[in-house]
Amino acid sequence: MSNVEIILRLNAMGDVLLTVPTLRALAANDTEVHLVINDRWKDLAEFLPAKVHIYKGTTSMIALANELKRLKPESVFDLQGKLSTIALRTLINAPITRVYQKRTIGEQLQALGHRYPLRLSDSRPVWQKYADVCGVSIEKPDASLKLSDSYIDECRKILESNGLKEKSFILIHPEASKPGKVMTVDFVKAIQAASPLPTAIIGTGNSVFPCNAPHLDLRRRFELRYLPGILSLAKAVISSDSGPMHLARAVNTPLVAVFLQTDPSLGFSPIPSDKTLVISESLPCKPCSLHGQNDNCPEGHFKCRQIDIEKTVKQILDFLKLK
Repeated sequence: MSNVEIILRLNAMGDVLLTVPTLRALAANDTEVHLVINDRWKDLAEFLPAKVHIYKGTTSMIALANELKRLKPESVFDLQGKLSTIALRTLINAPITRVYQKRTIGEQLQALGHRYPLRLSDSRPVWQKYADVCGVSIEKPDASLKLSDSYIDECRKILESNGLKEKSFILIHPEASKPGKVMTVDFVKAIQAASPLPTAIIGTGNSVFPCNAPHLDLRRRFELRYLPGILSLAKAVISSDSGPMHLARAVNTPLVAVFLQTDPSLGFSPIPSDKTLVISESLPCKPCSLHGQNDNCPEGHFKCRQIDIEKTVKQILDFLKLK
């Protein structure tokens, strides 16, 4: 009989996707894997390689904890470490409980005190740290999601309704949850001007980006559920440091990940792949925040956002073999 193990990782999209290699490794060890995610990401549940449970807030806490406790889990792995998951893991009360420590107390105080550049004593990628907490060793991380043929057909129809054909366009995701990670308008314009293929912008629509023909704006044109499939049907994806960046990697589409205020040294790079290029300029002041939340540059210059656009666009086209 398989052991039952529960992983708690409620937020955010990228962090949930960084659990995928661990979910797959555990399942390969004859483990029945259960993953708890926030209700905000429920549309991605069907693609994750685990039995997914949805956390709907504190009012659902007791019912969810009882549901999980009835599974009689051998272990609970808390990869979030916030009040909600602390309460959940306490209520479940599994024989083995392990908790992911994001940073040391000193590093946390440095971040809270806005001291920079941030340097972590453990610079391993987050996906690897998750695996260690869950007790699995991974040589070649499998980040892939489960996309059915019928689902991909649905996504093709969405693209066709917007005048796009499979593998004939490039997706650009310039937005991000924090201001320091958002691509500049000039950078997006330069990508569009140099691209030999039409581009389509995806995201929330909260920022203004140019989309003159033949380029398209697909923001708010489809639900989150269809994002994995649409990413998989693109020729390539160019993305800010964000959840969709990790999602593009998870569907194995050629990806260029652009880090501006944030830095891969903090562990949030895409899971390694020969189809992925990470662009991040090394600066003595970078990173000045954990998640790109600084609206104002503490040095007064914002060099992390003043990239050499011509050079970077050429680097992108060379990598994607689109010249």
